[in-house]
Formats: sequence, C-alpha cells, structure tokens
Amino acid sequence: MNVLRLLLLFCLLQISYFSNAQDSIPVKVETDKVTLGLGMGMEYGGFGINLLYYPAENVGVFAGVGTALAGMGYNAGLKVRMLSDSARVNFYTMAMYGYNASIYIPDAKTYNKVFYGVTFGLGLDTRYNPKKDGYWTFALLMPLRGSDVSDYMKDLTNNHNIEFKNELLPIGISIGYRYFLF
Repeated sequence: MNVLRLLLLFCLLQISYFSNAQDSIPVKVETDKVTLGLGMGMEYGGFGINLLYYPAENVGVFAGVGTALAGMGYNAGLKVRMLSDSARVNFYTMAMYGYNASIYIPDAKTYNKVFYGVTFGLGLDTRYNPKKDGYWTFALLMPLRGSDVSDYMKDLTNNHNIEFKNELLPIGISIGYRYFLF
C-alpha cells in the first residue's frame, strides 16, 4: 500500500502545483492525435513502447509491446481522458487486455511465464511545458487476475521446490513519456 500512498501524494502535489500555475500569456495548446510512449507498466508490455491514437479528442486506442522479464508482454486497450483548460494536467481512465502478471524465476528460466487478462486504470498526463511536443504520464493499474496465476505459483512451490520471496501486488503502476507524432 506504500506505492498507492506515494502515487496519491504525487497526484495531489501535481494538482496543487498546476492549479496554482499561471501563465502571463495564454497559450493555445494543441491536443495530441498520435503519440509514441516509452515507459514501464502493463500498457507498455512491461518495459517497452506504446502507440496511442485518438480518433476522437477524448477517446483513444492503444497497443503496447515490451519485455515483462519472464517473456514478451503486449497490451491493447482504450483510454478516455478528461481534458482540462490548462492542458497541463489531464486525468484519464483506461481499460486494456494483455499482460497483467509475470512469474520470473532467474535460476529456473523454464518456469518463467507471462499471464494475460483484463486491467483497469486511472492516471494523469502532465505537460509541464505546453510548448513541448511530449508529456509524462502516470497511472495506477488494477489487474483482474484469474486463479491460474496463484495456481501456477502454488504448483511451483509444491511440486518444483521454488520459494517465492514476494507476493504479487494487487495493483500496478506505470510511468512513461509520450512523444507527439501527429
């Protein structure tokens, strides 16, 4: 839960900072149509890239691919953003299907496995300088994992003498930087 608290604190600090920021000259900020993101998180397939296209101003579709340590991860989904007047901070929700759990055993790579399922998320895009052609994006993700993940971990523990030092977290985070393509 410390990760959740840190993300919540970060979001509150962002909101506070940008709600108090004033430009002396209003800047017309163009919204993005197509962006390429580099980052870490489920929508990036782990550590990877993500292509996002907005067919409507507030609704986008995306696909991502990367390494989830245990193998290749991919995701595709829908992002709905709430555009603000300042365009410095925009909140969004998303839903996706793809990589949402990874079992990585460094000393027994034959047991490495990537799991796929549905994930929901809440996030914010932060554009510190509206004149730049890119922005940071942060999200808190909630994967809906089936029993196959816990069953696989139990099988590895009971039948293959593999000891897990960490439990899978019920939430995930993502951090990335998006570059405007169009």
